[in-house]
Amino acid sequence: MFRKIDTKKLVFLFLILAILALIVFLRDRNQSDRTFKSELFSVDSASVTAIKIFPKGKNSDPLILEKTGKNWDIKINNKKYPADSAAVNNILTALAQVTAERVAASDRAAWKDLEITDSLGRRVVVEQGKTIAADFMVGKVSVSQRPAMQGMVRNQGFSVKSHIRIAGDDHVYVVDGFLSMIFSDQPAQYRNRLICRFNPKEVTKLTFVYPGDSSFILSRSGNNWLVNGEKADSAKTVIYINSIANSTGAEFADDGDIPVTYPYSLRIEGTNMSPIEVTGATGPLNKMYYIRSSTNTSAIFGSGNATLFNQIFASKSKF
Repeated sequence: MFRKIDTKKLVFLFLILAILALIVFLRDRNQSDRTFKSELFSVDSASVTAIKIFPKGKNSDPLILEKTGKNWDIKINNKKYPADSAAVNNILTALAQVTAERVAASDRAAWKDLEITDSLGRRVVVEQGKTIAADFMVGKVSVSQRPAMQGMVRNQGFSVKSHIRIAGDDHVYVVDGFLSMIFSDQPAQYRNRLICRFNPKEVTKLTFVYPGDSSFILSRSGNNWLVNGEKADSAKTVIYINSIANSTGAEFADDGDIPVTYPYSLRIEGTNMSPIEVTGATGPLNKMYYIRSSTNTSAIFGSGNATLFNQIFASKSKF
């Protein structure tokens, strides 16, 4: 009888201990998920020397942003072009703000659904000299509508979250922002897109040289504008000058079928400014429109859309 009671007590105690052990395990696991390290990597923006962005796929060559002195270049197919400092600063700002909000997955089984595998994700490597400061994979983007505040009828906008995986870590984290857009693998996003930039109020003369007999000169006389010495529509002229004062292009033709001659030209002159020369050409066979500028000699812009070309090389009838 005594032995039978002891056995029951032992079984009871064992069950109690097993339950307590399970409770402790679940509690510790939940606490671990809640108290994960939110800082995934540490990047010193001033010390970054290179940013490599790999397109999806293991064997793809990376797009490389390299710092030379105080300037940034973009390296594509072993060629270097000046990079847009604003685009690079957006990347550096995003790197400094990457903070994990929660764990989306703890094992590799979820990688495919979260587009975080080597073939589906976009790898980013950040270098500070010879040190790799960050190496991560950017995956799926999730967009959801933010809940409206109590008593507010107006739409509160959308929340954009990205999934990220750090090299050597099987966990997938959720971070704020549209990282796949910021860390784009499209070279044009990081190129210097400037065609010309000037103060419209300083312009005094625009010389348009076109094929045939369609060339003309716009010149300012006091508060009025003249076209080939005759009065022009000053309001339309001012609108035109303002429209090209900060013109940019988004498509480049550096590696394409580049024209040898550029029969269209626009020379912009004025007070307190160096003359700006913009030249253009059309490709009758490939139906492309090309633009070059003395403001940005590193780029040749080429597009199948004539809108920008026609905007810059306006006809005399426009004025």
